[in-house]
Amino acid sequence: MPPRPPPDTVAVRFVDFAIRAWRTDSQHIEVIAHSTPVGGMRHPVSLRQPRIRPADVEIGFSHSLDRAAEVGRDLTRVLLPEPIYGLLLESLRWAAERPDIGLRLRLCLDDELIDLPWECLYRQELAGPAVPAGFFLADGDVSLVREPPILPLPAGSSDRVQRLLFLGTLFDDPHSPDPWQVREEFRLLGERSAALARRVAFDFVATTDSAGVEARLATPIDIFHYAGHVEADNDDAHFLQCARFDGVVEFAEASPQPAPWTRARVLAPRLKAAGTRLAVFNACNSGSWNFVRPFMQAALPTFIGVQGSVSNAAALVFSAALYGALAAGLSVDEAVTQARLAVLELALQDPADMPADRRRMQISANDWLRFMIYMPTGDAVLFPRPERGSEQGQARRRRSGQLETLYATLARLNDSEQAQVVSEIYRSRVLILGRFDAAHKPTLDALGAALEAHPRHYRKHLFDYEPPAGRNLTEWIRAHALMSRFVIADISDPSSVPHELASVVPTSPSVPIVPIIREGARDYSMFRDLGAYPWVLPTVIYRNDDDLRARLEPDIIGPAEARLAAWKPA
Repeated sequence: MPPRPPPDTVAVRFVDFAIRAWRTDSQHIEVIAHSTPVGGMRHPVSLRQPRIRPADVEIGFSHSLDRAAEVGRDLTRVLLPEPIYGLLLESLRWAAERPDIGLRLRLCLDDELIDLPWECLYRQELAGPAVPAGFFLADGDVSLVREPPILPLPAGSSDRVQRLLFLGTLFDDPHSPDPWQVREEFRLLGERSAALARRVAFDFVATTDSAGVEARLATPIDIFHYAGHVEADNDDAHFLQCARFDGVVEFAEASPQPAPWTRARVLAPRLKAAGTRLAVFNACNSGSWNFVRPFMQAALPTFIGVQGSVSNAAALVFSAALYGALAAGLSVDEAVTQARLAVLELALQDPADMPADRRRMQISANDWLRFMIYMPTGDAVLFPRPERGSEQGQARRRRSGQLETLYATLARLNDSEQAQVVSEIYRSRVLILGRFDAAHKPTLDALGAALEAHPRHYRKHLFDYEPPAGRNLTEWIRAHALMSRFVIADISDPSSVPHELASVVPTSPSVPIVPIIREGARDYSMFRDLGAYPWVLPTVIYRNDDDLRARLEPDIIGPAEARLAAWKPA
């Protein structure tokens, strides 16, 4: 692990992992990762894939997280076949070693594929019930955008006061004109963006005020925000100027002659002419390609929309977090990521992954995955600010600050309290030893992911980083082996594992060691000598990653936990 940089110097820059996918005929799709941080492909992968029906990937408001994971696994097989998946895992490891780098999945898709819920992409190596960590977008350093970077970077903010126009759709019911809480969303927007008060003019206009909307569309608009409802069933996609509810499930247009600017094909060129750099449509169906296409054709730099339906609570939380992050000077990638995770945090406040109708708050378990970015630019920082002493620095220091606080807390603990901390670590940590080259590391990563997905919530620990100053690798491994619940050692074609085990096994009778080896791989001749120690358990032979995951509970975890339960100090 490289030395941590000073907290206020970390500025996250997102690097593209660019994927193109297109249908060649009714039964086949071709996919290529043409540009990644660790290299690109020269030839696409051809997949047999019949047309995907909307019902196949539908994630309804009442669906649990398991449904999103099911869809995510299916879509991962389509978009991330080998070797693309291998390149992605390697790119994630590359980015993880650099605290100032995030990974942006940039999807360049044909019209048939672009509307699919790619935000649900789920890790292939994780079996069992869905967990938030299985979704790629649960990683705060991973972003996902659609469209290739064909536009120059948007110009940085100037000293002039910038304009944010907020349009909100109201209802024709005089007793309940604002059930979508668009005015509350505008209030939260201003509250979370208070730091921008001297730099941005916030205007709220109800869509029923046709003259007011018309007048403001004729002025410069840096950010356009709409809250309401979008209809995107055909090419003439539009939003509602005045809403009416049928009393059951459907919303309809109450205005007899909606204004032309409610049509995407009309509004898009007007926003482009107004100089808009970001359009946010916090409304159901606004991420549909039928609605988005005119804005991309008009070369709007950044567009944020919604996949299908989203709850009011999620829309409010997302909007507030988004503008709070933008006000702090974060990029659109970072701001949307933080806003998504804020919605996820809200969803997880309920005890268990339950349908929306059983939750205390009416929010779907999957609302956090519904927000989409279309970004035909290389990057988008709307309000760049100095790093030091700014809200931006605070936002980007979160993880480093938490670590510094942790270190300071540990330093103040007495011996008994430190022993309690070590005991808590011991309860769940599993040390994994093995080779970290391209042929073996993916298996170790898959094993680690499966351990973390286990009902016991193990925490995997791999030594794929540098030891701390003052300790060599052998000392570091020996120390952490003694702080682990058990150790899994992959002895397939070993390199440093023989030395590591020789330093750990003889002096660690309380730590079960589970050796594993890939079928047909070479071990080392001296290993059988370690088998004389009773805490070295029988070697598990596995055929492939799937077979290893299948053997995890009966052949690895079960024997290790049994050894722990039976062991008593001499």
